[in-house]
Amino acid sequence: MDPKLALYLSFLFILWLFRQERKRHPRVSGALWVPLVWFTIVGSRPLSMWFGLEGVEDPTEGSPFDRLIFLGLIVAGLVILARRGVRWTEVRSSNKWLFLFFLYLGLSVIWSDYPLVSLKRWIKDTGNIVMVLVILGEDEPEEAIKALFERCSYALIPLSVVFIKYFPDLGRTYNRWSGEAFAIGVTTDKNTLGMSVLVCTVGMLWSMMEWQKGKAILREKMQVLAQVMPLMLAVWLLLIAHSATSLSCSMLGAGLLVSLRVPAIQKRMKHLWLYGAAAAAAVFMLVMLNAGDAMVGAMGRDLTFTGRVDIWNAVLRESINPVVGAGYYSFWMGDRVKRVSEGYYYELNEAHNGYLETYLNSGFIGCFLILAFLVAAAKDIRKELELGVGYAGVRLTILAAGAFHNLTESGFNRLNALWFALLLVAMKYPSRAEEKLPVGALGEARFGNGRPDPSPIPDGQRP
Repeated sequence: MDPKLALYLSFLFILWLFRQERKRHPRVSGALWVPLVWFTIVGSRPLSMWFGLEGVEDPTEGSPFDRLIFLGLIVAGLVILARRGVRWTEVRSSNKWLFLFFLYLGLSVIWSDYPLVSLKRWIKDTGNIVMVLVILGEDEPEEAIKALFERCSYALIPLSVVFIKYFPDLGRTYNRWSGEAFAIGVTTDKNTLGMSVLVCTVGMLWSMMEWQKGKAILREKMQVLAQVMPLMLAVWLLLIAHSATSLSCSMLGAGLLVSLRVPAIQKRMKHLWLYGAAAAAAVFMLVMLNAGDAMVGAMGRDLTFTGRVDIWNAVLRESINPVVGAGYYSFWMGDRVKRVSEGYYYELNEAHNGYLETYLNSGFIGCFLILAFLVAAAKDIRKELELGVGYAGVRLTILAAGAFHNLTESGFNRLNALWFALLLVAMKYPSRAEEKLPVGALGEARFGNGRPDPSPIPDGQRP
């Protein structure tokens, strides 16, 4: 097929998918387009690269064009929140560990070797929180999240397939020594592609599983095709991306989403964390007994995780303050990069472990705060799971996928789809939809940390 024809057909396909999605979520407001644009950009590649402006990008300063776009989106998000009358004090108290973590990251800019660069990057990261609040502030936040995942999937997945198959200069990259080709689609590298497809896959699976709540959709063949076809393309992308971490986390996510719907497991939801700890301990014992070679080798990797252990050892040899780190997102700047990258044919730019990356930039304090944030989110999800699966199952799936993914990739505090999705499912916000619920109905919505009006009902209004 002619590449241009394939591209035009993909655009028509995307428009058709968006039209079908609009039928499923007609009550989502137009404000969702702001976080959607943000989510799509962080899940693909910077706009400066799309417009051929990447050549002006400085290794430390970044692209002025991208900064302008991100700043514009943040301002638009803040305007939306101001019009909605967001209760910042309540949001902050509902997400104490997250706000402490981001506050500490902002303070770490002070001791960075490049404070201005770190500050710019921190502002972009806080933009993730603004976008998440715009989504959770919708009248129907669950529908807004579904629409967000679906729209982002419909934009990124078909274009990635077309780029890989028909535009190899855009959709593929090559190892300069071996000539091996790597599929990157609309992203910048195979691991970023894996993260984006991982999030999209979980979102689409969740939407498909909601069919049982409205079986009338099964009579709409076009709606079924609009759900199944992008999911099949996503599976194909996961297989050719050769990102073992994203593939394994996608399998973990799919398994969680399906298993949480099994009645036998739902009855034992209180013991879910015990089962998870037992599974983690079993994997640890297998590795300690050298039985992990077969497990990791089955995915085309070895116990050095494709050289990651060597990278971990190299970065740990660098002299940094173990308590506070090198400063927000500043470890990979300056002469340190050349020292750590010695012996590699390319310059390293991440530790390939989110927890280690947090330690390098933020020290033990940063590691403690992000772990506290994840544990707090897990506890909140556990309470929701005991009341019913629904959206809580998706929250658990993305939280688990994000936690495991960062064992071999650096995803925390970066502009990528997985970190955005992790913040989205971990944050709590009393949405306007909850304010409209009667007393006792909050358990059915289970969004945020809101509480119904505790004031007693006047005697004259009692049934």
